[in-house]
Amino acid sequence: MEDKRLIRQIQQGNSDALDTIIRKYYNDIYSYCFRKTANTSVAADLTQEVFLRLAKYIHNYVHKGKFRNYLFIIARNICHDYYKKKGAVVEDIDLLDVPDRDSNFKRLEQSEIIIKALGSLPDIQKDVIILRFYHDMKLKEISEITGASLATTKSRLKQGLDKLKKILNREDVF
Repeated sequence: MEDKRLIRQIQQGNSDALDTIIRKYYNDIYSYCFRKTANTSVAADLTQEVFLRLAKYIHNYVHKGKFRNYLFIIARNICHDYYKKKGAVVEDIDLLDVPDRDSNFKRLEQSEIIIKALGSLPDIQKDVIILRFYHDMKLKEISEITGASLATTKSRLKQGLDKLKKILNREDVF
């Protein structure tokens, strides 16, 4: 069902439409929050907060552009607030708990290295990279979500990718 119609139904009090929106976008928002925090339980809590905030303020929402982008703006703000309140830092990931025999070990190890490398980037660069490569968004959409100009968004992407290359080429990632 089209987002615009679902939103109208939610604004008219249809809770089933809200459930449909949540099911439709939950995985995208959760994966964004996970990539921002590298913590499954924190990501789940932040994702829940995104949808609670959506439910609270949906009556004020005016449909402009893509609704998905609106949700990512909320998610970005909630993740930012989380770090601001907690002074949280991405926790070190201990790969020693994964047995060497595991056939997925190499893929897991690479994934963990990338998560740690992403965690070392400034938020403004991390956001652009996560939205571009993990959520397949266009730079124009990312600039709308982050509130930056298109030129600034392009610059942040390039700077972030350059930093990631340096980090991933170092021997001492851990």
